[in-house]
Amino acid sequence: MKILIRGGQVLPMDAAGTVLTEGYVLIEDGTIAAVGPLSEAPATSEVNHVEEAHGCLVVPGLINSHQHHWYHLLKGLSVGLYLEDWVREVLHPASEALEPDDILISMRLAAADMLATGTTTFFNHSVVETDLDSVVALAEVSRATGIRQIFGKEIRATPTRTSPQVHWQEVEELLRRFPIRAEELFSVGLAIETGEHWIRQGTMTTELAGRVAELSRRFAVPVSDHITGGTLSRSVTDFRLRTGLGQVEWGAKHGLLHERALLAHAVWMGDDEILLAAEAGASVVTCPSSSAFTAGGIPPIRGWLAAGLNVAIGSDGPMVNDSVDILGLLRECFLLQNVKYLKPAAVPMEQLWCMATRNAARALGLAGKVGELTPGASADVAVFDLRSPQFGGALNPPVNTILSGGNHEARVVIVRGQYVKDASGLLTVNVAEVVEEARQSALNLARRAGLPVRC
Repeated sequence: MKILIRGGQVLPMDAAGTVLTEGYVLIEDGTIAAVGPLSEAPATSEVNHVEEAHGCLVVPGLINSHQHHWYHLLKGLSVGLYLEDWVREVLHPASEALEPDDILISMRLAAADMLATGTTTFFNHSVVETDLDSVVALAEVSRATGIRQIFGKEIRATPTRTSPQVHWQEVEELLRRFPIRAEELFSVGLAIETGEHWIRQGTMTTELAGRVAELSRRFAVPVSDHITGGTLSRSVTDFRLRTGLGQVEWGAKHGLLHERALLAHAVWMGDDEILLAAEAGASVVTCPSSSAFTAGGIPPIRGWLAAGLNVAIGSDGPMVNDSVDILGLLRECFLLQNVKYLKPAAVPMEQLWCMATRNAARALGLAGKVGELTPGASADVAVFDLRSPQFGGALNPPVNTILSGGNHEARVVIVRGQYVKDASGLLTVNVAEVVEEARQSALNLARRAGLPVRC
């Protein structure tokens, strides 16, 4: 199957930073076959389908490097809470009330939400205990939506729903069954918790840290961890007072700081920790909108980049952000950095695009495979139509796409060479059916958890 996307501006997100004012993308059998100026595009008679993209921006499918998918059910219930209070008042009761169907229903809802705005790959950091069967069921539902998911399987020192032996057997079975490859729509990585409010629950020990480090090396998978994501005067300071170390320093001491480490949030890393992380080749996954939502600080992204850190972007779970629109989050990120550094364009637009594409691919172990439109990469493509009043004259499409519009819905989304969205809407999810099902699931979950609802 050959698909030709022609016209419009193309951002391949290659290492050279190429921008094609009028370009084309040729897709063949699920991969990118060629990219170039429109004048060099193959004849339309040579392909099976032509996607006209004049007036559009064509980019790699976006990557959300930190998500919690079932939080989609409970958007709107966390306003006004610091992170530590939210964990106690919302997350814990919701987690305890969560049922297996909620996990699957919210998967379809989350996929619809992300795909509609051009996200084709996401890392799903699990914060509730799952077993082998529930992850396999999640994989089936996730694949059917057409989105690519790396599921961060939670690792616990003291699992409550099974024995430690069974827990570890299932972790290894999942890593073997779902390896991380671009051609797979569902893969498994690892998710741990070394934050203060998690350690108090017994989620992490020094022995467990060593075992996680060994698993990550053996299976070559990323390990996601919430790093200094809380309130500075509370859990972040408490961790340092208790251990005598910053959270990144503690991770480095126990083998958790390496090139596969995903340091989510990381707002309050010290200068020495930033250098440690950069030297280790770790990636920071910034969630600036989530940090702003809980008054958790503004991340020093400009400083991270100057130190040589690989920086990707994530939404966090939309209970503590309420949006997974990556372009919208990049806009908020851009503005917050200007305020932090009192400098216009403190983080250049080119870097913002990298955070949602090639930097994210590197963080997830998929460099060169996703997050760029280059020959041999997976054909994950998002096309954004700039022909509406909100974009004005659209004289600078990469800037206009992020900053000028409030509606970031993609016109076309392709994953592995397959259309998941076209001008008619999503093709892999019945949106009306999913929304209705999710609203009922959300209402029931909130009631079981004793959470306030206003509907």
